[in-house]
This record gives sequence, C-alpha cells and structure tokens, in this order.
Amino acid sequence: MKKTVLVPVTRSESSRTVLPHVEALLPAGQGEIILLYLTKPSRALGIAAPDPDSGYALEPGGEPVGPKAHPVYAHQQENGIQANIEAELLPTMRYLSEQGYDVSLEVCFTDEPVKEIVRLTKKHAVDLIAMSTRAREGVRRFFFSDIADRVMQQVEVPVLLFHPKA
Repeated sequence: MKKTVLVPVTRSESSRTVLPHVEALLPAGQGEIILLYLTKPSRALGIAAPDPDSGYALEPGGEPVGPKAHPVYAHQQENGIQANIEAELLPTMRYLSEQGYDVSLEVCFTDEPVKEIVRLTKKHAVDLIAMSTRAREGVRRFFFSDIADRVMQQVEVPVLLFHPKA
C-alpha cells in the first residue's frame, strides 16, 4: 500500500534537508511525496513599466512607442510566483521521481500556513508530514511559536521534524 508524505518546503535549501530522511523511511516505488510551498497571497495591484533598454523607438517627448506601463493584478503575480517555484523545485522533483517516487507540488497562497497544512493533510489522506524546523529554544520558543509545533498539535498523523545544523 502506497504511503503519502507531505513535505512543506521554502526557497531555503535547509527546508529540503528532511528529504533524505523521508527517503530512508519510505522505500522508493512505495509512496507519494507532496512538496508543499506556502506563501502569503499577493495583495496589491502593481504596475509593470516598460524596459527603457528594450530598444523601442521613442516619441518626441521621450516616451517609448512600444508598450506602456500597465497594471499587474494579484492573480498574475501569483501565477508568476508559482512558475518560479515550479522551476526552482524542478531538480528536486526530478530527482525524487527518478528514485521511484510519485512526486507532486502544491503551491498555496495563504495567511494561515498551519490551517493549510492541516487541510491538505486531510485532503490527500497524508500518512506522514515531514518538515525541517529551526527548533527555537527557551524564551524565543515561548514568544515565537514554530509552525511545526502548531502543526503537530492539530494533525492526527505522525510528524517527522528535522533540525538542520546551522
């Protein structure tokens, strides 16, 4: 029976240091690994300005004849972010796939990462959540709760935490 492992990742290489431990626990060909990238939703409307070095002819006032500044909407920004994340994680996904795992990527835009991890754990019938953590200690841990701690309190599946050495 195939097992499903959810691995929240960031752009940081340290977030992926848990993957060799997942490979050690989950034999190749016997599981699915879902890489989960969480980021805050885009809120603002941006403006894309034309590139002055693009070589467009200039009008008498110095304005380019080519494209003018135009709005960039939140969904366009999110599509761009998603494409960048997919490209950045492609080598990791390719490696895991070559090892025999079914690999997928979820990119989620949310202000509540813990709720999203819990939701996806239920949606995909996840058997294990594997994540790297900074493992704060003492007073810092009291004032800045770790996402990993909050996830462990809210899910009913095992959570593998790995603290990479600094």
